[in-house]
Amino acid sequence: MTDLVLNVEEQRALRHLLVAIPCPGTPVPSVHVLEWLAVLVPADTLTAVFRDRARCAPQQTTIGRAAALADHDRLEIEFANGDDDVVRVTWVRHRTSFSERDRAMVRLIVPALARLVHERPAPTPVCLTTQERTVLGRVAAGATNAQIARDLGIAESTVRKHLEHTYRKLGVSGRLAAVARLQERDLPGLDLKERIARMV
Repeated sequence: MTDLVLNVEEQRALRHLLVAIPCPGTPVPSVHVLEWLAVLVPADTLTAVFRDRARCAPQQTTIGRAAALADHDRLEIEFANGDDDVVRVTWVRHRTSFSERDRAMVRLIVPALARLVHERPAPTPVCLTTQERTVLGRVAAGATNAQIARDLGIAESTVRKHLEHTYRKLGVSGRLAAVARLQERDLPGLDLKERIARMV
């Protein structure tokens, strides 16, 4: 078993990694997260790839430089993301090999990294305000504009304005289309309340 003694820079990178928050709507770690990983396990190229096995729609983040040389050595870790999807993080060195210390460091950071790549992808980022989410939740529950206005203590014209903004952001033209669009955004197991909460 390799003892890991971290220098000040590695300690700072590990702290940043441990407090990092998953980016909503994407399972791929941000460039900043990859930079912290590169401090902990230096590499010429560091890549995180999300691959959707069912639809083959990869997302990728890369830092470093690609070389014309064949890969000399690589370290890979893979995480399941849902039933059929995976996130793979790959460190590549072109001139030197990874040491046992590097491999031990990767084993150390796996739990923190697994937490960051657990997020499910969103087809398109949509930012609804709290009031727009509240109104859309009432629409999904079957309330009329008048009922929503009365329940929220706002004018009916304000409800219509919130719905207009929501339709524009979702790229739809009506109430049923907005609810249908909301229902296909995330995992089938999420209820409407959870779907609306994720649209931040």
